[in-house]
Formats: sequence, structure tokens, C-alpha cells
Amino acid sequence: MNRILAAACLSVAALSLVGCGGESEKDLIASAKTALEKKDAKAALIQLKNAIQKNPRSGDARFLLGKTLLESGDPVAAAVELRKAQELQISDEQVLPELARAMLLLGEEAKIIVQYAPMRLKDDGATADLQTSVAVAYAVQGDPAKAREAIDAALKARATHAPAIIVQARLKAGEADFDGALALLESVLAKEPTNERAGVLKGEILFGGKKDVAAALEAYRKVLGVNPKSMAAHSAVVTLLYAQKKDGEAKAQIAEMKKVAPNHPETLFFEAQVAFSEKNYKLTREITERMLKAMPDNVRVLELAGAAEFAQRQYAQAETLLGKALKGAPGLLRARHMLAQTYLRSNQPNKAVDVLQPVLDGKQVDGATLALAGEAWMQMGDTKKAEAAFQAGAKAAPDDPRVRTSAALSQLARGDTGAIAELENIAASDKGLRADLALISARLSQKDVAGALKAIDALERKVPEQPLAPNLRGRVLLLKGDVAGAAKSFEAALAKDAHFFPAIASLAAMDLSASKPEAARKRFEDLLKVQPRNFQALLALAELSARSGGTPADVLKLTRDAVKASPAEPTPHLVLVNQLLAAGEAKDALAAAQAATAALPNDLGVMEVMGRAQMAAGEGNQAVATFKKLAALQPSNAQNQVLLAEAHMAAKDSDNAARALRRALEIKPDLQQAQRGLVALAVMDKRPQDGLNLAREMQKKDPKAATGFALEGDVEASRRNWEPAVAAYRAALQRAANTDNAVRLHSTLRQAGRNADADKVAADWLKASPKDGAFLFYMGDVQMAANDAAGAEARYRAVLDLQPNNALALNNVAWLLVKQGKPGGLAMAEKANKLFPERGPLLDTLAAAQASENQLPQAIETQLRAIARTPGDPSFKLNLARYYAKAGDKAKARAELDALAKLGDKFGQQAEVSKLLQSL
Repeated sequence: MNRILAAACLSVAALSLVGCGGESEKDLIASAKTALEKKDAKAALIQLKNAIQKNPRSGDARFLLGKTLLESGDPVAAAVELRKAQELQISDEQVLPELARAMLLLGEEAKIIVQYAPMRLKDDGATADLQTSVAVAYAVQGDPAKAREAIDAALKARATHAPAIIVQARLKAGEADFDGALALLESVLAKEPTNERAGVLKGEILFGGKKDVAAALEAYRKVLGVNPKSMAAHSAVVTLLYAQKKDGEAKAQIAEMKKVAPNHPETLFFEAQVAFSEKNYKLTREITERMLKAMPDNVRVLELAGAAEFAQRQYAQAETLLGKALKGAPGLLRARHMLAQTYLRSNQPNKAVDVLQPVLDGKQVDGATLALAGEAWMQMGDTKKAEAAFQAGAKAAPDDPRVRTSAALSQLARGDTGAIAELENIAASDKGLRADLALISARLSQKDVAGALKAIDALERKVPEQPLAPNLRGRVLLLKGDVAGAAKSFEAALAKDAHFFPAIASLAAMDLSASKPEAARKRFEDLLKVQPRNFQALLALAELSARSGGTPADVLKLTRDAVKASPAEPTPHLVLVNQLLAAGEAKDALAAAQAATAALPNDLGVMEVMGRAQMAAGEGNQAVATFKKLAALQPSNAQNQVLLAEAHMAAKDSDNAARALRRALEIKPDLQQAQRGLVALAVMDKRPQDGLNLAREMQKKDPKAATGFALEGDVEASRRNWEPAVAAYRAALQRAANTDNAVRLHSTLRQAGRNADADKVAADWLKASPKDGAFLFYMGDVQMAANDAAGAEARYRAVLDLQPNNALALNNVAWLLVKQGKPGGLAMAEKANKLFPERGPLLDTLAAAQASENQLPQAIETQLRAIARTPGDPSFKLNLARYYAKAGDKAKARAELDALAKLGDKFGQQAEVSKLLQSL
């Protein structure tokens, strides 16, 4: 019954107000009192503000203004005025009861307890009033024993004090003594039929305790009949109407609340709750942010704001808000559960256990807490504790489907096939979908397609109006190879919701598989006509463009459009930064990451790409700071330590890089990235034996894995011990036949002078993997380095047969054609530059092709663009000098060559510079 105890503890009745009218300060105050007698708060506020304008040090006007503001639902301004009245010597007996009520509405329960719990005023009525607020503060903080002590003190001061009797009734309700609570309330209502708080609490007890919805609604409507401005009654009616699924009537009631007091905390809070229930998290955030500016410590608002951030996967922000809510009110179990889930989602199970520990240490632990603790221990690898928690949770809440589902999933993870039957039982009896989805996943993991389809049928019977089940059926039928059946199911999903993106995306993927890219594109374009800001559709179009021959510029434009469409969504930002990084556009990637950080400062994914972009842009120290922050936010995430190590390495700090990698291995002992990093550091620091020891230790732990052998090869190759390196790479290739290991073995054989063996490795690999474009490109590079232009051209053309829009292969073929004096180089260079516009090396090749066709003005203009994009490459300036010379502009050619000559041995082509100068 704690819900009843805390439900309306923030609504404390204002004392009756008195009144009269006039023009002087005294007359204005009297006029305000007259307006208040007529229940015209607006007119009273105007008169009181006029009085204060005449005399800013009028304590009486300040006090009455504070009371009126509080009555009008503005506790923030009320608290300001009441404190000013106190400073102007208005007595504590008058001010403090009102101020305490304002503080309650502001969520300042802890301050009330510290300041007023021990206080006794000269006037018995004022003491009773103040101690009633203290009792409410204790109740909100989840301390009913202290709340009872405060109420006893209030009633000792004045036994007939109605607000104290009402809180006493609430405390009885919290102990499940509903009849006793109702008797106390009837005693108040017999004397004061219009007592709002008594009437509201009567409704709460009838609903929450007696489960009599009709009687509760009648009680609330009686309150509204005598007090149409009762926010508590309005709120309660809305709650009951929603509980009865009378959404239209509920929204109409909210509209009435907004008419009565649009800025009242209860109105705003209820609007935020409705927005949250409708999954309008953006509006929830806007309202709660507005409320928190006025009442930053209000635990209810903090809890709701944290829930909205959690729902949007903004875990860092959710952690801050929920943590603050719990600090203010440790008894908020919902906030505690959400904070634990936040830690679980952000891979911090140890913190999840810590936040649950106060409840786990209690005498009676609820099933949901035990289930969450079990999930945390599962993440930490402590299966014994996890199993014990799940069993205890199932015992504590045998009918809670979430707890039972968690326990069944734990059994499934241990290989207990009986868990499938348990999931089926839960799914059959529970109206929720969690067990159904877990059952479908479990069936598919066992490759039981028929069982999965049967579970989907059961799911559809639960939610026949939703597209979820037919969409899942389509995915399963695709796995089964039933393409026609899958398409029919996806169309069925769209018949239920024409804008259901997963089904649209699946049908588009099927179009692509059937070589119908235009049909796939049309699906997303049609969706964008209806939902122009759908970032998923824009990103899907970007991916489709990349796969069907679109230029990188086209792809980037679509991704930027997705960012503009949904700047508060992290995914478009992440995709854009990663695209720019992959394209080598470090400065643009950093700018995009900075924009993402400004929009989503607490998003962990954005933080990661910011660090990556900083590293790519050469800002090593900033990257270290970013990854340190990320690692601090997720101390149990080993990957963050690897990222931090990479940043330290970029900043040439190998000691700290090694510490971060060792920390990563403490978290996850078999993390290969960390192992590779430590070996690379050992090689870089000229400690090859340490690297070998680590590589061989990895081989011992997992002799079937290739990584340890590949790393041994890396160490030996770094020492130019070619034969041991070859042996190690062969062992790696035998265990993992991938391009990387094949390239390493081939390259090492060539460096060892064993060209025939290297050729055999290449021939064998290409025979087994003829469509390995990466290996073919590597072989093109090898033959280009050996001045085998014809052989290199053949390799790159083989890449183009597989990947017609490979811009780098096009560029290399164009350069080789120009070098060999063959036709066609210009067309290929132009195509490469269209695919990857404004890239320095590609522009350099295009200029060479233009010059070969005697298009010298175009070649010079293109080469200047290449230099602007890649100013650090002096060979580009040498080529520019050649084009100037060929065009007859000796002065400009000589200027470029003189600048190159001054580089001395910093530029390795000085012989060519001298030769060209002499020709001029």
C-alpha cells in the first residue's frame, strides 16, 4: 500500500484566505483579500503586485502574494515571496507552514525534514500545520515510522487539525487499514464537507485499497463539484479513466486541468506522464526539463525524466537523473530498478548489483529485484549467484511473468531444454510479449523453424492488430527459403501498418536480391513522401545507393539528410562519422563528430566516434581525454580500454597504452584486440621476446586459434627472422584461411627471397578463392611495385570484374594505362574521380591522364586541386612543374622546382628536379 501512501503526498491544503480593496498599499492589500474571498486569484495577484510596486518591503503583501501563488499552483514563485516575507519580519507562525507546503511541491522533502522536524512554534495551530508537512516529507521519502511520529506531534498540538487527521488516514491506508482510514476521513468530511484533501484521499483509498473504481470516481467528482480547481482530484480522475481504457474522457479531463492551471506542477507532470505512455519521449524530455529548472530536486520528475532517457537509450543521462532521484528518495523502487537496468544495458553489472544491494539486504526482497540481480550476476559470469537469485525471485513472485521469463532464459543458457516448455507456459498465460519473443528466439537458436512459426502464430493471436507477428513470420520463412511466403507475410505486416519500417526494409532487401534496385528504392522513397523525416528510410537509401553504384558524394548527402531529419537520433550521426572516417576525410569526420556531440553530449556511441575522429585528425591528446571519459562511464567494458590504448599509442605514450591493454585483459582475459595490441607495443618498444612470450601463451591456451601464430609471425618478421615468420604464418593460415593470413604469408616469402614459393601461395589462394578482390588488389600492388605494369593492370582489372565501381582499382588502371601509353586512361580516371571526388591521389592521376591527352590547362587546374587536397606530398608539385613546362610556362615551372630543390634530401626525387630545371 506504499503507492497509496505516496500518491498525493505533494498536495497539502492551503489555509483559508481573507480579504478587502483600494489604491494605497493598505487599500491594494485589502482589495486583494476581497478578490480572494470571491475566489478571483488573478485579480488578487494583480493587486498584490501593485502593492509591492508601491512598497517592495511590504511584508504583509509579500506574505499574501506567496500564499496566493501557492494556491494558484506556482510553488516556485510562492517560495520566493514567502522567504522574502520571512526576511521582512513576518512571523514564523504565519510563514513557515505555507513555505513548507511550497517546498513539498518543489520536491524539497529532505530540506523540510532537516529544517522543520524538530521545530515547535508558539501557536499550536501553526505547529500542527508545520508538523503535518514534515510527516508528508517523511512519507514521500519512504519512512512511515517517522511520518507517524510527526503526525502524533501535530495532533498533540491540535487534535482537531484536519490536515493532520488526513495524513494520519493516509498512514493507516499505508498499513492496509482501509476501514480505519476511511473512518478518519468521514470524521473530517462530516465537519468540513468541502475539504478537498479528505475527499481526494477517500477516492484514493476506495480505488487503491477497496478496488471500488465506481465509488472512487464518485468521490473525486464530488470534490470537483465543490472545488473545480482541485488538481489532485483532476489528476485522480484522469488516472482512473485511463485505467478503464477511457482514453478520450481522460484526455478531456487533462484539457480541463490545463484550463484551470496550465503551469501547475501536477498538470505539467501529468502531461509528461501521458507523453511518456504514448512513447513521445521528446515531449516528455521537454516538459521534465522545464519542470527541473524550477524544481531540480523533485524526485518524481527526476524519475520520469530518467525513464524517458532510459527509453531512448541515453544511458549516461538516465544514470544521472535516476541516481539523483534515488539520492533524494531511496525508497523509489521503480527508479532503483531502472537504474539497475541502465547499468546492465551499458555493460556495468557490478554497478547494477551495487544499486540493488540495499533492497537485497532487506528482509523481504521482491521478485523483480532478484531477477535484475540475477541478470547482473549472469553478466559477471557468476552463474551460481545468478541461479540462486532467479530461483529466489521465482519463489518471491511465482506469478510474475518477467521474473519467470528471466529464470527460464537462465536455464536455457545452461542448456536446460526444459526451459522451452517453461517459456511456452509463460507465453500462454501472460498477456505481455517478452516470453513469446524469447520463445521464438529459443526455437530459432535450436533451428526449430516449425516451432518458431507455431510460437509466432500464438503471438499473433495476442496482438492481431499489430504488424510484429507477420513481420517475424516473414523473417523465419526467409530462413526456411520460402521467398514467396516471406513476401506475403511482409505484405501482411504492411496491411496492418503501411509505414512499418522493418517490413519495408525486408521487402526492399528481397528486391535487391532479385536485382530490382529501383523497386527497393521506390519503397523507401514512398515512405519518405509520407514521413519525410524518417531517418531509417534515408539511411536505407544511402546504403542502397552505395550498393547500387551511387557515388560516395550521393551516399554522404543522404546520410547528412538523415542527420538533419533527426538530429536527436544517434544512429545517423554515427553512420555519417564512420562513412567519413572510412573515406579518409578526417577533418570532415571530426566536424561531424563535434556536431553529434553538441546534439547528444551524453551518448556513449557518439563519444566513441568522437574519439576515433580525433585520432584520425591527429588530435591524440584530445582522443585520450575522450576515451578516458568513456572508460570511466563504462568501467566494465574492455573495448573502451582498447580504444584508450589506441589513443595513447597515437599520442606516442606506450606505457599508458600498455596499462590500458592490461586493464582490458583484466576485464576480458581472451580479448584478442588487447593481446594484439600488447604484442605490437612489444615490437614497437624493441621487446620482441615479450611479444613472442605473449603470442606463444595464446597458442597454448587455444592451439586451434590462428591469432597466436599470426602474432608470432609478426614478431619474427619485425626482426627479419623470415623462416620462423613463414612457419608461423603458415600455421595461422592452416587454422584460419582468410585474406589477411594469406597476404602475410605471401609478403614474408617474398621478403625472404622465396619468390617461387610466394607465387605458389598466390596461385593456390586464388584457385581456392578466385573472387577475393582484396587479395587481387594486393597482388596488383605487388606487381606495380615490381614495375610489372602489364601484370598489375591485369590484377586490377580482375578486381574491376568483381567490383566495377572500385574507385581505387579504376584509378590504378588509369595510371598504368597512362604510364604504358595506352588509350582509355582518361575515361577511367574521370570515373574514379566521380566515385571519389576531390581526393588528392585520384586527382593526381586524372591530371596525368589529361596531360597525356594534351589537355594541359585542365591538367594544371586538376593538379592544383590535388595539391590543395594533399599539400604535404611534394611529388604532386613536381608533376605540376612538368605540366607547366609542357605548357610552355617556364616561370611557373621554375618556381615550383626551386621550392622543391630547397627541400634537399627531404624529397627523394631531387635528380628529377635537377633534370627538369636543366631542361628549362
